[in-house]
Amino acid sequence: MVAATGLWAISLIAPLVLAAYSPVEITAGRYLSYGIVSAVILFARYRHRRLGPARWARAAFYGLSGNVAVSILVSFAIQSTGPEVVIPIIGLLPISISVAGSRHLPAATWRRLALPFLLVTVGLIVVLAVQSRALDGNARLTWAGTAAALLSVCIWTWYALSNARFLQNNPPVTSAHWSCAVGVATLLFCLMMVIAHLCGDRGPVLVRHIQQDWPLFGLVTMTLGVGTSWLATALFNRASHALPMGLVGQLVILETLFGILYICLYKHTTPPPAQAGGMLISIAGIWLSARVLLNTPMRARAT
Repeated sequence: MVAATGLWAISLIAPLVLAAYSPVEITAGRYLSYGIVSAVILFARYRHRRLGPARWARAAFYGLSGNVAVSILVSFAIQSTGPEVVIPIIGLLPISISVAGSRHLPAATWRRLALPFLLVTVGLIVVLAVQSRALDGNARLTWAGTAAALLSVCIWTWYALSNARFLQNNPPVTSAHWSCAVGVATLLFCLMMVIAHLCGDRGPVLVRHIQQDWPLFGLVTMTLGVGTSWLATALFNRASHALPMGLVGQLVILETLFGILYICLYKHTTPPPAQAGGMLISIAGIWLSARVLLNTPMRARAT
């Protein structure tokens, strides 16, 4: 799960690196790579394992919602309102997933989780305040970008819980197999996006941009497709099998911390002391919640 969050966070810096490209173009390049790799692996390793129409339909829906829609929303939000605001909003995922995924825990466990959740929340608020520059009144906010980031949190919370329950209810479908299936389903949507884009007014501009800096575009989109999408999805699916969803939700906060680290490296800056303190508080909350959840009987954790 830690490796998955580190790979996910690359998508928070990619829209800045590829500032000349639209969110749809970045998403199409990312999931074309993901889909092609998934198709190759699916044919090589899983061609004899039938998923059936119902599972393929679910894979397509997950690909459209959890992959394409969220990627477009996050890329648009970062380019519109800046990573300083978007990254902390994405950091709300641990709270939303933990609360939604652990609603059936016993009351005693909820009481023990109160302090860890408080630490994570306080740490996240500190990170949000510093990262959005709210402390000096210099935040760059747009309603459209902020709304897109919040909507991506809602969609991904649903996707994370629904995907985890699907895997738990379908033991024959392995994490890697399901990651490939979702990737192939996503590929079909991306091909339609590429065709529509090339046939539109933006087509000649896109071709010219790619011709001018294709190594950068290819490197970033391949990294997003193979690492951030395929490998990170497989790792997340594996974690969803092995860990309680409350703990999975808490560990998602590491995506926020990795994202801040990547932004600092990209901009050659260091986190302010208050932001570093917020990170430490959040990590302390994660550690405490991990101890509580891993000591909770599996039957009590089931959702």
